[in-house]
Amino acid sequence: MNKTSLGILAAVFVMGMSLSTQARTPSAKKVNTDVTRYWKKKWPDQQMAHAERKSEKCEPAKLEIKGRRGKTRKIKACLLKADVFVERGYRYFIYRGTDVYYKGNRLVSVQLGELQKAWKEGGVPAPSQDEALNMIKAQAVQKFGKDSTVSMVETGVPRPFKDVYRITYVVNVTFTKDGKEQKLERKFATLESDGTEWKAVPSLMF
Repeated sequence: MNKTSLGILAAVFVMGMSLSTQARTPSAKKVNTDVTRYWKKKWPDQQMAHAERKSEKCEPAKLEIKGRRGKTRKIKACLLKADVFVERGYRYFIYRGTDVYYKGNRLVSVQLGELQKAWKEGGVPAPSQDEALNMIKAQAVQKFGKDSTVSMVETGVPRPFKDVYRITYVVNVTFTKDGKEQKLERKFATLESDGTEWKAVPSLMF
């Protein structure tokens, strides 16, 4: 066999290896399924929504893993980038550029990327009138005593504020001080939510 034939065979072999490597790249569906299963096992208290594969093909990488006896060793792996979406109430915690490592067809490690927080469409809905009134009443009792009463005058709308949502109400508060009835009219009372339940903001009450 002459040198030209050997060169052609070598080129075909290299091309075949390259195509084989690309063919082993897990599909977007498989990445989503595998990362979801991995997440549920490692962080069972979190609700992962989905993982979006961002890499078109595997990148060769070396990964340190711990063996059964606690010793670390390096293995050759396939590295993919993915965005992982975790649900937290009315928002997503998105780990952008998460490293997803495969060994053959098996996912072996997930290393979280940079955290980004995003509200779901529509943000956080307002609490019911009764829920809001109960939270505000509890603050009035703490501040003015157990005989305090609260009446709602105006209701605001939920709005984003830094890393939370807030909603402000205008209320009247009646309480007793030194044996005499006192009344605060048209005072502000604010609740906030980090994407889960609503809570009172004591510093923004009355």
